[in-house]
Amino acid sequence: MNNTKRTLATLITTTILLGATQPGEPSTPSKQPAQQPEKKEVAEVGEKAPAFTLTDQNGKKHSLSDYKGKIVVLEWFNETCPYCRKIWESEQVSSLIKTLSGLEKDVVYIAVNSTANKPEEEVVQGGKEFFEELGATSTLLFDYNGEVGRAYSARTTPHMFVIDNEGVLVFQGAFSDDKKFKNGDEAEIYALTAVNQLIAGKEVSPSYVQPWGCSVKYAGKNGGRGGRGNRPGGRPGY
Repeated sequence: MNNTKRTLATLITTTILLGATQPGEPSTPSKQPAQQPEKKEVAEVGEKAPAFTLTDQNGKKHSLSDYKGKIVVLEWFNETCPYCRKIWESEQVSSLIKTLSGLEKDVVYIAVNSTANKPEEEVVQGGKEFFEELGATSTLLFDYNGEVGRAYSARTTPHMFVIDNEGVLVFQGAFSDDKKFKNGDEAEIYALTAVNQLIAGKEVSPSYVQPWGCSVKYAGKNGGRGGRGNRPGGRPGY
């Protein structure tokens, strides 16, 4: 390379370097990857059911892990809801529990109350008295802050969930196909269908049925009492 070409190459290189470091020229900041919102864990059919520990109507604590190896049926409950009152007072629930207890697998039936539209002591007392009046010996758990109900996405009372003996949620939805209570003994009780399919080694179908009933009266976001604006869905009122 002759001197002229060498000088020209040097000048071009110097110009490029000076242009890349001009004073006062803002540097382009490196883009940071957008932070993904934290995924909220909620119950999904086919996945592990959310764990919980709650206190029953007699002050005893119950954890889902206590029932490891058993099939668990959960009913979201509120004794002031006419739909819940109907399925309990008509003995549909007691008949279901009796049938489940006679099956070849261990099946546990638990009612869960996430009501928070009145003081907690009134919620507990009301549920306890209702069970006592009916002579029900079932477990009734209280979820006043709504954490468990929201984890399960419980929308109505009743809203049913079936968990298999490996802790997997296999069904969620309506109590039966008879929300107007016209079919009597001919009504299909979806939780019973699911449990029978589990025991027979079959796939649970349907695994979801639109729930019906009263809306769950969850606590407000600030921990206050629930109201119309705090219910995630279902029939208004009550």
